[in-house]
Amino acid sequence: MSSFLLPLEVCEQFTSAIARFWWSSDTEKRGVHWASWDKMCIPKKDGGTGFRAIHEFNLALLAKQLWRLLRFPDSLLARVLRGKYYPYSTPLRLTHVDSPSYGWRSIIAAKPLLSMGIVQKVHSGLNTRAWEDPWIPTIPARPANARIPVVHPRMTVSDFINRETKEWNVQMLEEYMNPEDIPLIRSIAINKTFHMDSYS
Repeated sequence: MSSFLLPLEVCEQFTSAIARFWWSSDTEKRGVHWASWDKMCIPKKDGGTGFRAIHEFNLALLAKQLWRLLRFPDSLLARVLRGKYYPYSTPLRLTHVDSPSYGWRSIIAAKPLLSMGIVQKVHSGLNTRAWEDPWIPTIPARPANARIPVVHPRMTVSDFINRETKEWNVQMLEEYMNPEDIPLIRSIAINKTFHMDSYS
């Protein structure tokens, strides 16, 4: 489950087998289900029994693999996958791959789930794309919204930083950014040592 995305039919079969085992002492009989499976999957601390929703648990394990690719880009697995699927990008920016393996398709299936809980840290801003990467500190984090419909699609966050003072270039922000985003952006501390950008 941490390597491959299970088909929904298989997840449903697992769920059915667990429910039969829980509600019936006779494996040949279905038994009475006294509560819906959604309620059974509520965590114990919230009054449920803590069963795993198989499909969601599968995606969570795959998201953990994707997170490792981001956090440890020099690991053997990350280097192999980067060489094959995203040599000039990151897994989160990837849009299309020709003939991907089932293992890679499984890992990428968890991208929407992972994207809900991460934010890209702005250090130098050189590796953070302003209109693509999730760097605006909202919940979930998201890319910046442009003030005008036509923008330079490859702009990075470093384009909005004054290289001499290492502070936000307010004039650039007001020219390109949606006014609602500007207070959020100015609340982001810039690392003045200009380390590489990273995810958290």
